[in-house]
Amino acid sequence: MEKLLENLEKLNDSREAQLKNVLVLAFVGDSVFTTFVRTHLAVNSMSNSGALNKMANKYVKAQSQAKMWNILKEEMNENELDIGRRARNVKLNHTAKNASLEDYRDATSLESVIGFNFLSNNIDRLMQLMNKCVAIIDEN
Repeated sequence: MEKLLENLEKLNDSREAQLKNVLVLAFVGDSVFTTFVRTHLAVNSMSNSGALNKMANKYVKAQSQAKMWNILKEEMNENELDIGRRARNVKLNHTAKNASLEDYRDATSLESVIGFNFLSNNIDRLMQLMNKCVAIIDEN
């Protein structure tokens, strides 16, 4: 754990995080967002783990993340929009299993921005975006 924290300290600079491959940012963002959603549900629900897993899926599936991206991109700053555009336009070596290519690309954009903010240590911004993401799905 100490080594992980040391490595995160090295990436504490947004310029350093911005230089990361956008699919690496999406890889990190997927993990951060999934952990956030699972924690949110565990704290706010008395359901068992199977039910929580089903609930979490409605937040983390590509269609939901694409919806989040399309609503929140109006609130993104220039760095975030740039990362989102790069992620959306990256050449993919595989196709989405349960989503349209468009939804998959939009979801990747969202995950990349989340990963960027996490690796940049922009925790206030990260929490703001993730809370808004959860609220978008909760409203439906």
